[in-house]
Amino acid sequence: MGWALVATLVFAGVIVARLVYLQVVVADEYSSQAAAQRTSDIEVTAKRGTIYDRNGNVLAMSIDATTIYVNPAEIDDPQATAAVLVDVLGGSVSDYLPALTKQNCTFAYVYRKCDQDKAEALKARYDKIQEPIDAKALSEGEAAQKNPLYGIHYIADSKRVYPYGEIGGQVIGYVGTDNHGLSGLELYYDDILSGTDGELIYEQGKGGIAVPGGVIGQKDAVDGQDIVISIDINLQQTLEQALTDNAESSGAIGARGVVIDGATGEIYACASLPLYNLSDVSSSESGASSCKAISDAYEPGSCFKMVTAAALLETGLASLDETIEVPNSRVIYDHTIKDNWNHDNDIEEWSFRYILAHSSNIGTSLFADRLSYADFHALIEKYGFGSKTGVDFPGESSGILADYQNWSPVQKANISFGQGVSVTTLQLAAFFSAVADGGVWNQPHFLIDEPHSSYTASWTSEHIFSEQTAAKVTSAGETVASDEGSAPDVAIPGYKVSGKTGTAQIPDGSGGYKASDLSIYSFSGYLADTNSKLTCAASFDEPTITGTPAKDTFKTVMKSAIDLYKITNN
Repeated sequence: MGWALVATLVFAGVIVARLVYLQVVVADEYSSQAAAQRTSDIEVTAKRGTIYDRNGNVLAMSIDATTIYVNPAEIDDPQATAAVLVDVLGGSVSDYLPALTKQNCTFAYVYRKCDQDKAEALKARYDKIQEPIDAKALSEGEAAQKNPLYGIHYIADSKRVYPYGEIGGQVIGYVGTDNHGLSGLELYYDDILSGTDGELIYEQGKGGIAVPGGVIGQKDAVDGQDIVISIDINLQQTLEQALTDNAESSGAIGARGVVIDGATGEIYACASLPLYNLSDVSSSESGASSCKAISDAYEPGSCFKMVTAAALLETGLASLDETIEVPNSRVIYDHTIKDNWNHDNDIEEWSFRYILAHSSNIGTSLFADRLSYADFHALIEKYGFGSKTGVDFPGESSGILADYQNWSPVQKANISFGQGVSVTTLQLAAFFSAVADGGVWNQPHFLIDEPHSSYTASWTSEHIFSEQTAAKVTSAGETVASDEGSAPDVAIPGYKVSGKTGTAQIPDGSGGYKASDLSIYSFSGYLADTNSKLTCAASFDEPTITGTPAKDTFKTVMKSAIDLYKITNN
């Protein structure tokens, strides 16, 4: 009896210990495992915020959609189900069979972000099929056969739409099926636009089949916030059309353009070819999603002479009316610098203004000799080159500006007229806009408002040279665009255009340059002495037909801006 009592007590102790272990020690773990077996969860996508242009036009918005999914365990005849899906949703049987026949799975997507009318048509088809099934079972006393759409389920969702298609496509960017930005501002401001996804937890029975009314938990999605950007979709369309038309007429293989307000740094238009169609991204050419005006750097050519001019005028090392002797060529070691035309005489007496107006490489390099290597480099950096502007856009290039300690005399001379240095179209536009705004460089940016937030964006503003220097550079640019300069055809009647042309050689990747007829043609400028500081920079790659694609683009865009914003002379 004693041993029996001991054995009973030991057995009881083991049972108690086991109960304590199960109900206390591992209770939470087992409870979680049990819950996982009898429940499943579905992500509820948050609705993205809307993107507006500066005038309130909707550039990107989310509309209601329906995501259709299937529990493969509930499908008896995948072929029959697929046939109905094809009839209502389109596509082919092979598009749906992988989801319908997925093994060891209770959830598979059938159609993500489906248009609501199609989803409603599919729901209606279920009812239409079910009616004869129910009638047959009732009349013959048979068990009802399973509806081929039994196992097809629906989740309220949203989808991104872009009312303007390819207009502004690169800037706006694209959103993937996971509701997150993949490019452009959709990517850069994804945290603001995307919101926070929710979750739906439902109870499931054998085979993963949902229990009717078995929703046991729900976490609501938090929709994203709206943003307002600086783009004017009308001017954007004008810029894109001008780039397209002038590239086609000149045979250029690529083009870039930027319109920026020098007074604020707000970017009104920005694009590159080929364009990116947000309504049908699959139809866009390779690389179209990249805005090359921001992401690609190139040698600017003679447009950069205005950077050199600003450095010389700001330091007092030159004046516009000062003259120097300019030879027909200049030899530095084994390198010969030439102009694009033969001078009338072996030695010419030219003013700095004339040198800039006629874009003389030789004269510019001779004036640049007055700047020390360190000072020249420091001023180029101060003017916004060699580093990113900090624009709120993904993939910005900083360009290339070599350390002055590694410059040779030839390299310094080349940089003075835009060779041996690379820039982006945005950097050029930002520099010329600083000239237009009296020497104030305003950081380029797209975001101008978050209407449902107290957040206020802050952008850098810096005096990079004096107002007097800006006025002198503007005066030189006006001469460029006059009958006395190299670009009289850029003039706009009734206004003073100030700017600079550029013809840049293209590096061949082996230390030299491509053939002289394969160049990048640019123009950057603005309307001087008006109530507007809008600045336009455009560049075209390798046009095969002689012409002025960049200048024509500038004129088209600025004429449109004059009408849009009622620009008047001061």
